[in-house]
Formats: sequence, C-alpha cells, structure tokens
Amino acid sequence: MEEKLNKILTNLVKNGSSFDKEDLIDIQNSVKQVLRKDQSIMECLQDLSKELEEQSEAFIYQTAQVISGLSSCIYLPNSDGSYSITIFGGKTKYGDQGQEIDEKTVFDLASITKLYTFLLSLILIQKGYLKLEDRVKDLDSRFESLDDYTIHDILKMSGSLKTNGRVTDGKDSIEALEILQTLHLEEVDLSFNSYTDMGFLVLSKVIEKIVSEKSGQKVQFDQIMNEYLLKPWGLEETLFHPKNRLVAGNGSCDDIVHDPKARLLGGAVGSAGLFATSNGLTHLADRLFAVQNVNFAKLAGTIIYPNSKQNHKGYAGIYQKHPLGLDKTFVPNEYGTNSFAHQGFTGAYAVFDPKNKIHNNILVSSIKEGESKKPDGFFDAFTVYQIVQIQTTLKMYLLTHYYQMLGCQEEVKISKKI
Repeated sequence: MEEKLNKILTNLVKNGSSFDKEDLIDIQNSVKQVLRKDQSIMECLQDLSKELEEQSEAFIYQTAQVISGLSSCIYLPNSDGSYSITIFGGKTKYGDQGQEIDEKTVFDLASITKLYTFLLSLILIQKGYLKLEDRVKDLDSRFESLDDYTIHDILKMSGSLKTNGRVTDGKDSIEALEILQTLHLEEVDLSFNSYTDMGFLVLSKVIEKIVSEKSGQKVQFDQIMNEYLLKPWGLEETLFHPKNRLVAGNGSCDDIVHDPKARLLGGAVGSAGLFATSNGLTHLADRLFAVQNVNFAKLAGTIIYPNSKQNHKGYAGIYQKHPLGLDKTFVPNEYGTNSFAHQGFTGAYAVFDPKNKIHNNILVSSIKEGESKKPDGFFDAFTVYQIVQIQTTLKMYLLTHYYQMLGCQEEVKISKKI
C-alpha cells in the first residue's frame, strides 16, 4: 500500500504539484485508514464525501449567513472511468422565499463567462471569422476610439481601458451601448495587463457584427455562443437566459444576470451572462481535457511577471498557477503545472488541472436580493471550504488511482443533498 501511494504522489509532484509536508502526511494517513477498511471504491468515496458534506453544511448554515445555498463538485475523469462527488443544498435565495436547490439548479457564473467567450473566440479564429491581429475598429467602426487595439489585445486585457462615463449610467441598452462605444486606451503601455469587463463587452458586440455579416442574417451573441461552442461541445447545462429553470446566485430568482452592465446590454455579453449547473462545468472539463479542443498555450496566458496589475492572470483574466508556487491565486498550488481557474463576482468558482485531470467547482447563492455585493466574511468562509475541497480532492485522487493500479475500472458518481 505504502509503495503504491508513494508512486501516485511522485507522479503528482512530477506534474508540478507542491504540498505542505504536514498536510501531505495528514492526507496520506487518512487515505491509509480508508484503505484498511477493505471496501469497494464506491464505499471509500462515500466515506470521503462525508467530510465535504459536513463542511458544506457549515458553509451554508454558519451564523454569518454568507451564502444561502450551493452546488459543488469534485470531478476526476480518466481513461478507466470518471469519479465525482457532488454536494448541493440550501436555497436559491436568502429568507423563506427561496426554493430548495437541486442538481438541476443553474447558478450565475458572472465573470466565468469570459472563459467561454475566450474559447468561442479561438473557435471563430480557427473558422476564419477573426484574426488575432485584426484591429477592433476595422472590424466594427463603432469602436473607432480604440485606435490600433486588436482582438489579441482584448483577449490579453492589454493596457488600461476606459469609457467616457459609466456604462450603467445609460437609461437603456441604446444609451449603454453609446457609452461603451467611447472605449479608449487610458494606459497605452500594452505590456501591462489590467483586468476589466470592457474589452469582452466590446468583443461580444464585434462578434455579433462579424458573424451576422458573414452568415447573411442577424444573430445575437447568445445564439453564436450556442451554435459554435455550447451545442457542439455538449454543454446543454450551460446557457444564457435560463427560462423555466431554477436559478440561484444572482440575488433573485429570475433569468437575468446579476451584473448590471450585462443586464443593461441585454443579458448576454462576453463578460457575464452565462448560467450553469455543477454538472455543466464538469462537461466543460471533459472537453478542455481533450487536448484537441483547446489551445493550452493560449489558456496558459501571456503574463511575464510582474507585468500584470493583478497577480497571475492571463488571457480573459484566467487565473494562472505561479510557476514556482510562490503565491496562491484561485489555482491551488497542490495542482499541476498549467492549472488554471476562473472566479465570478457572484462567488462562482471553477479550477481545471489538465495534467492530473482534476476539476473542482463551487457555485453559490451569495448575493442577497437588492444587494450589490456579497456579504462581509464571504471570502473567509469560501477559503475554508475551498481548502477542505482541495484536501478531499487529493484524497480522492489517491484512492481512485490506487484502485486503478489494482485493476479496478468503473465509474462512480456520488450526489448528496444536504
């Protein structure tokens, strides 16, 4: 047992994982105790899921009431079978009016939408609709103030962008778009990257224009996203405008995104607007881990430290793991090289480790109706939950790979309502 576990851990380290020694000892000892029970892999993972279940209950029902409900998943796909633990529960909103969250509840992904928009852009570039070096104003004259700013610059979030006024000052979508059209470079040094929604708002409008012109019919951004990414990749549980679906995470129970800019511009833009279930994000992980579907060199970003104004963000604001593990972003140091993550304003979180085939997500209902931000104390509570999820993931990784070394090939899916 000892030798097999050490071999699995050696492979993790070889792939770029780094561990705190005391935590690693605890994880190894915990896994050994589970294995000594001589159970099936299903029974082992059932035992393991109890730890995450307890932490999920604490996350929801703690005195601070930082969330009203959640759906979270640990997902480990591989050639011999996939393994997942999904925990869900609580309510779609604070108070007595919220509905019980189930596995089909969709959550407001907020800025995680940018990851999908980035992937869509890669697909459209591959199909010849766009080129990285295309100037935005040449594609869409409404954004002539962007001068020589390119599609590549938008994807990298190069420089610093600013509008003449706030988009949310617009009385309607027409005025909001007019303000967006004043977008210009405030910081012209493109070697710096500054996180913003603005470039991806523009990108979705440019994509609408170009695809409409080349297809000979007027199409909206949500239609383009569905036709070129969501539908071909089998992401049925990820969508804009989730009508007739149970919705959480956006401060209300309607089908409109929480982000005020996206809401004002129609609810489906490049920076925010997508909703998904935890299972929907695991389907995305499947496609991302199939290397032919994505350019990981692009996902790894272009940040050359310390040129990013926000630590370790690459294309589309995607969080990167520091190559030496010096700083912790939303990407756990315990995961492999080239792991990446995205996190949304609503509290939604997803991390992908393509080397070790690990995916985690945490979707939460954290915005109270009528409030513009998450409650104080949210990130403290979130960090505690994330740490437990990471530790459970590593235990689950050791267990599943141990059984695979013994010749066990099966698929285990555990879903628990709390």
